[in-house]
Amino acid sequence: MPRQHGDWWYYSGVIHVHTTESDGTKTLEEVAKIGEDCGCDFLLFADHMTLSNREAGKEGYHGRCLVLIGYEHNDVEDKNHFLVFDSPGVYPNEMNAYEYVAAARRDGALGIMAHPDEVRDRMAQYPPYEWTDWSNDDVDGIELWNQMSEWMERLTKANRVVMIWSPRKSMYGPTERVFRKWDELNLQRKCVGIASADAHAFPVGLGPFTFRIFPYKTHFRTLRTHLILPEPLSTDLEVARRQVYGALRDCRAFGSNIRWGDADAFEFYATGSSSKAMIGGQLDEVDNTHLHIRLADPADLKLVGNGRTILETTSDHLDFAVEHPGIYRVEAWKKGRCWIFSNHIRIGSRSEIDSWMKAHENRSS
Repeated sequence: MPRQHGDWWYYSGVIHVHTTESDGTKTLEEVAKIGEDCGCDFLLFADHMTLSNREAGKEGYHGRCLVLIGYEHNDVEDKNHFLVFDSPGVYPNEMNAYEYVAAARRDGALGIMAHPDEVRDRMAQYPPYEWTDWSNDDVDGIELWNQMSEWMERLTKANRVVMIWSPRKSMYGPTERVFRKWDELNLQRKCVGIASADAHAFPVGLGPFTFRIFPYKTHFRTLRTHLILPEPLSTDLEVARRQVYGALRDCRAFGSNIRWGDADAFEFYATGSSSKAMIGGQLDEVDNTHLHIRLADPADLKLVGNGRTILETTSDHLDFAVEHPGIYRVEAWKKGRCWIFSNHIRIGSRSEIDSWMKAHENRSS
C-alpha cells in the first residue's frame, strides 16, 4: 500500500517478471493476482523477446496492482540482457547490444541493464548472462540486485538441496563491483539502480519430488523497488505509465529486501538553507546543506559520496553536514545482509562535482 511522506508518495513493486509467454510458469493474470495479494502496488513484466501480453491489452490495473509490460532483449550470444519498456515493438533479433541500446534511446523507451554483474562458473549447465558490451552506456538504469542471479551465483552441487528448500537465505545484497560501476555511471549522468526479482518460478526435480525455485509469492515478498512520486499514482493507465517510467528515469527510487523490515518508512533527503531534495533530486548549494536518513529500525548505515564510503554507523537515523559537492547515496544492512539501498542525491553542479573529483584524484595520486 502507498505511504505518504510530506509532499511525496511512496509505492513499492516488483520489476522483471516472466510469464508463460516466455519462460515463466504462470499466466500474467495469475501472477498479477499473486502480486496484488502480496501488496505490490505495481508489477513490471519483461518476457523474453515478446510483447504479446501488451499486444493483448493486458496492461492496466489488475485489482489494486498496476501492470506494465515491456520485454527482455539479448544479443545472439545470449549476453547483454536488456529490459525495454515503452518501446514501439520488439527490436530485431540480429541487433547487437550497442544497436538495441541505441534504438531504445532513440525511440524514447526505458532501458535497464539486466543482471549485468553475473559471475559464476561452478556449474557448466548454468552459464552467466552478464553485460559484456560497455561501449554504449547510454542506458536509463541497471539492475543492482537480481534475486535469481544471486541465487544462481551461490548455487553449488553441495548446497543444492538447502538452496532449493530455503532460497531466500541466499540473499546478501549487491556486490561492491556493481555498486562501483553504478557510481561511476552516475558521476557522468543519472542512471537508476533497481532491485529485481527475475521471477520465473522454475520447477526443479529432487528425486521423486518437484520444487519451484522462488515461487512468485516468495519473490514478491523479498526484493522490491520503491518509487517516489510527487502525487498519488493515477488510476488512468496512460498517466500512471508516465509516472512510473518518469520516476525510474529520474532516479526517484530505492531498493529493499522487505524480509528484513518495513522499508516504506525509509527516508533519505537533503536540506539546504531554503530548499529540499529527495532521492534522485539535486541541491545546487553545498554550504549549509545536510543529508538526513530515517529508518523504521536500527541498521548498519553506510553513507557513500562520489563512490567512496564516507561514514558508517549503526542507528535508525543520521544527520550529516555536507562538506563538498558530490553524489550521495545510502546503504542499510542488517547482520551482514542488505536491507535498503538508495539512489543518489546530487549536491552542487556537475562542474563543481567534476572539479572536486579531479582535485581529490590529484591529491590521492
